[in-house]
This record gives sequence, structure tokens and C-alpha cells, in this order.
Amino acid sequence: MSPQDIKFNKKPEEKMELRRTEINRREIKSSEGEFIWELKNSYELSPKLSEQILLTAKESLLREYHLREGQIEVTVIGIEERSGKLIEKMQKKKVRLTIDNGGEDLEALKEYGRIGLREIKIQRITEEAVEQGGILSQEDISKYLSVSLRTVKRDIRRIKQRGIEVVTRGYLHNIGRGQTHKVKIIGMYLDGKTYSEIKLTARHSSGAIKRYLESFTKVLMSQSKGIYETKDISAVTGISQGLVKQYLGLIRESKKDKTRRENLKDLITRNSYRVGIKKTAKLYSKPQAAMMRGLL
Repeated sequence: MSPQDIKFNKKPEEKMELRRTEINRREIKSSEGEFIWELKNSYELSPKLSEQILLTAKESLLREYHLREGQIEVTVIGIEERSGKLIEKMQKKKVRLTIDNGGEDLEALKEYGRIGLREIKIQRITEEAVEQGGILSQEDISKYLSVSLRTVKRDIRRIKQRGIEVVTRGYLHNIGRGQTHKVKIIGMYLDGKTYSEIKLTARHSSGAIKRYLESFTKVLMSQSKGIYETKDISAVTGISQGLVKQYLGLIRESKKDKTRRENLKDLITRNSYRVGIKKTAKLYSKPQAAMMRGLL
């Protein structure tokens, strides 16, 4: 009997354990796995602390103007373009898409399986494109994730059933009828949901949820320090203007609700230790604004 036959004749629980082992091997052999190994073995840090340091390093050190491991740069249609024009005459945008997000994707694969991970990737790359001024078609998603167009359409239907908008070229005119996954996740947090409850509904990893909350908090803290213009907040935090607009809209709506309003105040209180800034980002030069991105 061949090794392939042995693999297919295993019991379901044995197949599950084999799959976990394969995923763990992939995790260890990545650059993130190498970094965590160094922290645990060279610096004798705990696994949990090592993972938190990795998350912070990805957020603070890997800037948007560098392609990270697992990212691709592609040319797509500009978000301002509407149908009715020949594609060759439409404005194009170069955008960076994260096809493989390392440890976070491996965690999602363990928890939600192959289909759940693919749904997370669809949400991620469509929002990345929008934040950079581009828009993906469903055909683009099919190409970049190496799956059929039929599969993409089915995945998008499932995502939208959870109340999350997937902004593709075909649905561009319907923006505003639903929420993107980042806004949805932060909204659940402001409603008082626990990380476990958010994970169950949004089907995202703890690392992704923490990263979105960190990003949102930077916008919230900027506003609390007297910076109100979208472009100024973007310059100081390093967050795209598109995402800043989404978060500012969420802040405005959340102030109308008592529970959310209290949780906004709590976020500001817990982050008030961070470096203070001037009343307006215009006082900063570009290098100074870049330095502030990780401190807000």
C-alpha cells in the first residue's frame, strides 16, 4: 500500500491531526516562525510574549511602501472609474495585496478550515485595494487566489449573509448598504463583545482583531488630540485615508449609543499614556509625521 493510500484510509480524527501537523510545519518554516524561534530560544521569552512582539513588529516596522513576504503588487482599475468606458481607457492603480499573511492565516486555517481562510482573504484583498484607490473585480479575486469565479461568487454570498460588505467592481454602487469587515469587527468590540464572540461571528484570528483595534485606536486618539482632518490623521498614523474615513464614520455613529460611547472613552483612557501630539498635524514635517505613526 502506497503512502497516499495510507493517508486516505486514516480515520477522520487522524486526518485532522495530520493536517494540524502539516500546518505547524509550514508555520515553523516561515520567516515569522524563525523570528519567534529566536525570541523563545535566544531571549527565553514565553510563546505568548513572542507572538505579541511579532504582532507589534509587523504593525510598527513593516511600512506600506515595502512589499512584505506574502504580498504581490498588481495593477487594477481605479475606484473612481465607472462602467461604460473601455477598460484600456480607464484609470489604473498599482496596489499591494496580501495573499499570505503568515501566522494569522495559519491560525485561521486551523480554526475555520480552507473555505473560511479563503473568505478572510477575499475580505482582506478587496479592502486593501479600496484603501489604495483601486477596486477588484470578482475575476481579479479569482485570478489572485487561484480559484474559480464560481467559487468566488459563492464565498462572497456567504460573507454578505453575515452582514459584511465585499466591495468589488460589480457591487461598487452599493457601497454603504453594508459594513466592511474591519468596521464590523470594531463595532462588535464597541458593543461590548468579547474576542471569542467576535471570532465566532467574524471568523477572524485574534491577531487580526487586535490589529484592527490598534489601527482604530490610532484614529480615535488622533481625534481626541485635536486632529480632525482625514488627510492629517492619515499623515500622522500612516493609515490610508479610505480607512480613516471609515473609522471616523464609525466614531460618529458610536457616539450616539451609550454603550459604544462608554467604550470609546475607555479606549481613550487606556491609551492616554501614549506620546502626546500637537493640536494639528500640519505642524509636523513629513519625517516627523512618519515617526509618529507607531506612537499614537
